[in-house]
Formats: sequence, structure tokens, C-alpha cells
Amino acid sequence: MSTHNSKWNKKDIAIKDLSLWDENARFSDQYFGLTEEDLLKHFITGKFQVLKLASEMEKDADLPQLEKIVVWRFNDRNIVLEGNRRVAAYKLLADPKLAGTQETKFSKIKSKINLSGDFELECLVTEDLEEGYRFIERKHLNQNNEVSWGSNEIAHHKERRGKAGEKELIRVGITKVINSLTIANELKESVLGPGYVTTFWRLIGQTPAQEFFGFSFDGNKKLKIKDTDFEKKLKVVVWDVLKNGQYNGKLFSRLNNKEILDYLKSISDKDFDRASTEITEAESKKQTDLFGKVGIATDYKLKIARKTPVTKTADELFGRTLSLQQGKVNDLYRALVDIDKKSQNNDAILPFLGMALRLLVEIAARVHYENRGDGKKAKQDQVCEDFLKEAKKQLTQQDKNGVSLTNEWLSDQRNLGVILDKYAHGNIVCKRSDILKDSFIVADILDFYFGKKN
Repeated sequence: MSTHNSKWNKKDIAIKDLSLWDENARFSDQYFGLTEEDLLKHFITGKFQVLKLASEMEKDADLPQLEKIVVWRFNDRNIVLEGNRRVAAYKLLADPKLAGTQETKFSKIKSKINLSGDFELECLVTEDLEEGYRFIERKHLNQNNEVSWGSNEIAHHKERRGKAGEKELIRVGITKVINSLTIANELKESVLGPGYVTTFWRLIGQTPAQEFFGFSFDGNKKLKIKDTDFEKKLKVVVWDVLKNGQYNGKLFSRLNNKEILDYLKSISDKDFDRASTEITEAESKKQTDLFGKVGIATDYKLKIARKTPVTKTADELFGRTLSLQQGKVNDLYRALVDIDKKSQNNDAILPFLGMALRLLVEIAARVHYENRGDGKKAKQDQVCEDFLKEAKKQLTQQDKNGVSLTNEWLSDQRNLGVILDKYAHGNIVCKRSDILKDSFIVADILDFYFGKKN
């Protein structure tokens, strides 16, 4: 495959010759056309954490540049399309006076690395803005097509680097026990993967389990387990988690520490026999898909491991009909549904739907915090961003309704907040398939916070 692209060239460009992009999605419309000095003032506000970034740059100043800056060459200017936050940090280090009240802090960092405006950064340069957008969207919409490390990967990395704490050491030790269990690898991977791993570690990796099973560490920081039946009980826990199990009528994700301890104490040989029988049945129904991947039979998983997903019409905004509490959120939701039904064949309506989704989430956020009695929070500029972060924490695997709350969003592979902001600012290509996908996520958030309670 050819990697040559005549629309791009590599070039080392001095910090002073790079221009921040005033239409960066990190900025609202009010920053369009402002001077670079004004853009830098905005960048040093808390949410961008540029001072922290500058500190990290100082620590890693001896390392080669990992990511190239993406530059749009326009009207004899080198406009930074990707890497604005990094370039802002470089510019403030090169000239700390631009940092205003934080001048002293940037000057202190600068003194350690002696950076000037002549320092050159590796850049990829194009004169075609659309080509530049491809890089932006690959990174910020598709997360560079990377798969983020989960809690297990982080724990193993820290353990191998000798920097693991007690929690990580427990996870590494128990993961080794799981890998030694006589169950299918597909089940081991599932319980340690997205959708299940948080609940699993809630049961087996915290204080109740540590006390009940007798976790400790030897001189080499290797996990020791006092309970001689730990493997048998662990097999039950693994299977119960994969079945979205409950204890005393409560989902595992809702148990407090006392209830977790009571559940662990309740595991008996009878439970081990049950789990072994059900696992054997599941493993007998392995199947190979069209791509040669072997997995536990889907029909069995649906029957005992997960709730059946709610069917979502492929071309219906929000994916299903919501029954919400009366008020502003419900009114706007119903208005959007009516508009979409009348305009489904008109692509001109798509930018409006995208912007309206962002408005709907912001109104939902403000109403939510007002209902909670937090009027100050409801009036904050970043209320939408904070609300989405809270929703991500609240909505667990058990709360998912089918395909909408995908692991893409929960594992940060799809940044809904950034996408909604792009809709609001009109600087994203609107595709119906993308808007539908985002509306499905919004639907589950609305249903969780505003759905009518039976």
C-alpha cells in the first residue's frame, strides 16, 4: 500500500512561526477572529490544564517528540489544526509574560529547559483544510482508532514497573488466579473486559473480599490468599457477574460493603456445583463467527447472561419512544421527535438536529441539578460536560438498553461531549447515522434521569 500523499509534507517549524487556530473546537464562537494573545489567555484557564502540561513537558524534555503537530498552511501562516494545547504550552514557556498571573510559574519551568520561540517542532503541513480535518476527526472523534487500557492493563503495567499500589497488586494476583481456572478463555476475557470488569472488582478487589479471603503480600509483593477454597468461590463470582447476578434482589453494582461481604459468605459448594454445571452448558454452545472468532453461543448469553436489548428502529431518532416526566426536557424531546419524523428525507435538517441534541443535553443537565437543589451547579458554563461525566459514572452495564450505551462511550473511545460541542458550533460534517448513534446514547441518559417511574 502506498503511503505517499502529495498533499502533505514534513517540516520543522519554530514555535514563534506557528499560529493558534481560533476556530479550534475547544473554543466557542466568541473566540473566532481573536488575537493569539487572547487565545492564550483562554488556554491558561483551569479546564485546559496547560500549566500541568508544561510541567510534564519539562519532565520529558529529554524525550523525542512523539506526536507531530498538524498544520494548515494558509495565507502565509502556519495554522495549528491539531496540537493547539501543546503549542499554547510551548508559547507560554517561550514567553512567560504571555501567561499573565501565571507568569512566575511558567518562568520557573522555562528556567529548567531554556526554551525559546526559535525551538522547532516536527509538523505535518498541508494546504488542504479538508485533509487537516481528517487528522482532527481521527484523533478526537475516533481516538486515533486506539483501544484504551482498562484497569487490568494499568495494574499490570504498574506492577511490572514496580509502581503498583495495594489495589493494583491485588488485581494482578487475582487475574493470575482467574487465568488458571478451568473455564473457557472467552469467559475469562469477558469478566475482565468492558461491561463486567467494574462490577467484578467491586466484589472481589475491595475491603470486604480482602478481609474475607485473607489477602496479604509476601516479601516480593506477590498476592497470598488465606482461604483454601478461594478458586472455587472465585469461579462462582466470575459466573454470577457474567450472569448480571443479584444478591437479595439487588444488582451487584448496587451492593454496599456489608452486602458484598454477606454475598461472599453465602457462597457454598452448592453454588460451585451450580456454576460449574451452567458454565459447562455454556461452553458446549461455543460457535465460530464468519471471521473465525470463537465465542460462547449468543443465544445462551442472552438467556442467562444479559437482559434482552430493546429493539431500536435503525432510522428513528432516539431509537425508541421515551416516557419522560413532564417538564422542559420532555417538551424539547417531543419537539425533536416531531421535527425528525416530518423531515427524515431532508438532509438539510441534520445540522439542526445535531445542535438540538446538544441543547437537549444542556437543558437536561440544568434541570437535573436544579431538581437536586444545586442551583449554583445548574448555572455553570460547563454544566453539560459535568453532567455527562456524572452520567457515565451512574450508568453501568446493567442500566444499558441495547446498542446505545456502547462500550465506545463508557470507555472514552467516543467522546460524546466533544461531538455535541461540534454539532453546536457547526464545525462537523453531519451524517444521519452518526446523529442517530449519539441520540441513542442521549435517550438512555434521559431515560435514566427523567424516565417516569412505575
